[in-house]
Amino acid sequence: MLLALLCIGIFLVQLDVTVVNVALPTIRVDLATSLAGQQWVVAAYMIALAGLLLLFGALGDRIGHRRVVLAGLAVFGGASLGCGVAPNIELLVAARVVQGVGAALLLPGTLAVITDLYADKAARARAVGIWSGAGALALPSGPLLGGALVSGLGWRAVFLINLPIIAIALPVAWRLVPHQQTEQERTKTRLRIGPDFIGPNVVAGLMNFVGLGTVLVLTLYLQEHLSQQAFRAGLELIPLFLPLAVLGPISGRITARYGPKLPMTIGLALGVIGSAFLLGVHDTSRYAAVVPVQLGLGLGMGFLTAAVVHASIAALPQDRAGLASGVNNTSRQAVGALGIGVYGAVVGHAPSFVSGLHLLAWVGGGLWAVALGITWLTVE
Repeated sequence: MLLALLCIGIFLVQLDVTVVNVALPTIRVDLATSLAGQQWVVAAYMIALAGLLLLFGALGDRIGHRRVVLAGLAVFGGASLGCGVAPNIELLVAARVVQGVGAALLLPGTLAVITDLYADKAARARAVGIWSGAGALALPSGPLLGGALVSGLGWRAVFLINLPIIAIALPVAWRLVPHQQTEQERTKTRLRIGPDFIGPNVVAGLMNFVGLGTVLVLTLYLQEHLSQQAFRAGLELIPLFLPLAVLGPISGRITARYGPKLPMTIGLALGVIGSAFLLGVHDTSRYAAVVPVQLGLGLGMGFLTAAVVHASIAALPQDRAGLASGVNNTSRQAVGALGIGVYGAVVGHAPSFVSGLHLLAWVGGGLWAVALGITWLTVE
């Protein structure tokens, strides 16, 4: 039950990264805002989340991860209510900042509680696999759920849907999340930062740089190049997102049995292949041309995510789980956001959209290969 609760936390955090995107056109009309206002609805959440992960991860080590998780649920729920009733774009953006604060409390907090809960490394790897699978499941759920809510109930429902979930999760968390010794109550373990910690975090950043950047350009390809509606485009991204969700627990089991290097190697090799398939997309290509790209990326990140998170967490002492989680999540979120900007700029400034995809095939494949080399040099 506790693991399921922690998975709900990561699901909500990841869901609110993507669920709002399909609501942006309706928000623009209803709140009479501009393109900049739409962008800030997304960016405010992401900036607060990425900027505070490290701080709140370390805070959990100091005051206890139970407090951080409970605070995260309460702040996230209150901010979701604020988003849902915001009368203008300024208050909506402000509420999204607060929602990002709640997410930054939840993301490292839930992972750190898993680390505290599972002292055995094999059991912890399996639990991390389930946790990462829950987060991955939120990515395809966002556009689909958002599209259904906006069509049926309006854009405010995209935020208000969080409230009944929080209303159930908060009292359950109060009852189930265990107390832990805080930093002041225990002997501090000497902190040693070595290649076994730095390497997986660099790989995690490169994974999201290529992964989130590719998701962006595939979405643009479907909606702008092939003129698909948002809901249909979300359905057509299922070959990418479904392997991510399904393979999380499987990767966790492989990591528990053989260590993180094997699933990381498999995932990165599949990522190279997926990026290379972008070279097969041409001006006259249809949807079928990007299915191999999606499968390579989805399978690759599905094998990679749980393993790279476990490798990062396992490299530091257990009483520094919050710090380890904060660093790993900061690396993934911040570098992933940079990847979105770079990939968008490449296809935006290329002579044609397809020529931009071909250039990104080489960029993505090269970065996956670099990450593979880092894995073999730093991960046991």
